[in-house]
Amino acid sequence: MRLNPTALLFILLPFALFATQRDATNYSEIEGIKPPKSSKVDSITIEPVDTADSLQITLLPMKDTDDDIPVDVYSVVSFDLNELPLDESLYRHHVSKLQFEIPMDYNELVKKQIDFFGTRWQDKLKIMVTKSQYVFPIYEEILAEYNMPLEIKYLSIIESGLNPYARSHSGAVGAWQFMPATGKEYDLIINNSVDERRSLEKSTRAACSYLKQMYAVYGDWLVALASYNCGPGNVRKAIRLSGSTNFWGIYPYLPRETQNYVPKFIAMAYIMNFHSEYCITPVPYDATSFLTQKVYCDEGLNFKIIADKLEISTEELLRFNPELKVASIPYKGNGYLLHVPENKVHLFYLNQCEIIESSKTEQDSALVGIENNSPVVDVKKPKIIYYTVKSGDNLQKIATRNHVTITQLRKWNGIKGSTIHPKQRLKIYK
Repeated sequence: MRLNPTALLFILLPFALFATQRDATNYSEIEGIKPPKSSKVDSITIEPVDTADSLQITLLPMKDTDDDIPVDVYSVVSFDLNELPLDESLYRHHVSKLQFEIPMDYNELVKKQIDFFGTRWQDKLKIMVTKSQYVFPIYEEILAEYNMPLEIKYLSIIESGLNPYARSHSGAVGAWQFMPATGKEYDLIINNSVDERRSLEKSTRAACSYLKQMYAVYGDWLVALASYNCGPGNVRKAIRLSGSTNFWGIYPYLPRETQNYVPKFIAMAYIMNFHSEYCITPVPYDATSFLTQKVYCDEGLNFKIIADKLEISTEELLRFNPELKVASIPYKGNGYLLHVPENKVHLFYLNQCEIIESSKTEQDSALVGIENNSPVVDVKKPKIIYYTVKSGDNLQKIATRNHVTITQLRKWNGIKGSTIHPKQRLKIYK
């Protein structure tokens, strides 16, 4: 049957108005955003910050032979004018279905970020949807423990693309992008062998502690999020200059990066929940590095022997433990919870006795070698440090933090029972 041009136009027009395939662009290429005219910030033009250094996510290659996977899951769809068919009414309708504690405000700033994540960043968004299925349960358990809004988990996508190895140009590291000083302030260990900023669990706890503290100060989750980006000093300055205490009130006086940071968070929370409304489908992602279980390793276990018994290389075992910088079991005296591949856990317990014996033999051989090559043994005196007890501390927490035992703390400080007091100084031998 032959169609005339007019009929053909009517058939093709609906498809042209919907989505066509297109390559996504870099995060840094989004154009400037102007705030809504109805707000107090109508004189400022905002450009989303280039966070490409912390959002380096590799898209998996096309799998031509996977018959079970629809071809369209690999497609990046684009929309007319790079805008999603979304207005305030539809946005309010969608958000009303969610039980968010943090206000999900809607304005032109938020809409522009939604458009960006749904179009130019869509190839990475599809990975985030899949990757979050493995990472978010870890976050949610800890957020619930701290009585925090569960939607804070979306902040880690803005920070790092859920990448525990992410590193910014300024030196921030991990899924929650802690600077060294801030990480140490929130009890994250950072040394030559360990960087706990790269631990999903430990860095999430540190992020919860920081955000909860900021919320207690400001009483506004959006302001607390802003302080996570620019620090409480900049937030206090914005509050002083604006005379306001809510985010949109202090918005004009915040650093440009922070002005975009909160709209990005709101946009990400929305698009991660409603991507399917715009035919954006998750992409298959190799999530084996997240399919792990923890096994307890006592002091002295040999990392290489463990890897050999698990039938993997030391490099592979390190990848399952992002916080480790070297192939060695840390935290002498207290043991360590090592992440091993989920499908290899049985091998660890099957060979546990042999791992312990082989590790001891290896350790004894090393000591003999040292004795044979070192006629003079230099015995160093233990170093004494003093720890000042903070509000909320207990002996277990202090012992774990300093890699000693509760028994040692009691002996060194003449403590009977478990009672300690804020500002009490405890002696610790290292």
